[in-house]
Amino acid sequence: MKEKIKKISKYVVNILNMINMLLLGLANVWNWNIDKVSATIIVIAGVISAYLTTGKIFSTEDEDFNEDFDFDEEEW
Repeated sequence: MKEKIKKISKYVVNILNMINMLLLGLANVWNWNIDKVSATIIVIAGVISAYLTTGKIFSTEDEDFNEDFDFDEEEW
């Protein structure tokens, strides 16, 4: 189920980006003011992309946070 959600999310991000590019292109031709619409689309696509890259959006448990960022200082 998780893989299916990720696959659908990838398509949604691509579609949102295509819609945004189309609106930005047409805005110059037809003198539309779409700054807020474009910013909203970018934020939504960004949140979905963050989910795809990290696998989760927010975690309220300290253990999860520590596991995600646990590394050896020698690696640096």
